[in-house]
Amino acid sequence: MTTLFVCNKGDETLSDSFNGQSYVFSKDKEVELPEIAAKHIFGYGDDNKEPYFVRLGWMKMNTDFPLAMDRLSKFVFSRESSKPVHVSAPVVERVAAPMPKARVAAKGPSLSNE
Repeated sequence: MTTLFVCNKGDETLSDSFNGQSYVFSKDKEVELPEIAAKHIFGYGDDNKEPYFVRLGWMKMNTDFPLAMDRLSKFVFSRESSKPVHVSAPVVERVAAPMPKARVAAKGPSLSNE
């Protein structure tokens, strides 16, 4: 399932739902939703926007089409979030330094006359 991010750049809040899930598009707030929901609500990916405009109540007559297109132009669709991604620093484990091994006296040639 492809996810889209929709940001309302207009002044009017839009509320709608798809498949039992409610979506509220407030001014300058980014909303994550499935692409199929964006198609249902906005006609995303469909060249014929009229049925969607009528369902949203943006268009009652053909003469309302330019105004409805203007309202739609205030919604920005993106496949990537515009919110900054906060990446935490990687966790670095602190391990105690190894203990030095006990020194063993080197065995050299014996001085005894055996």
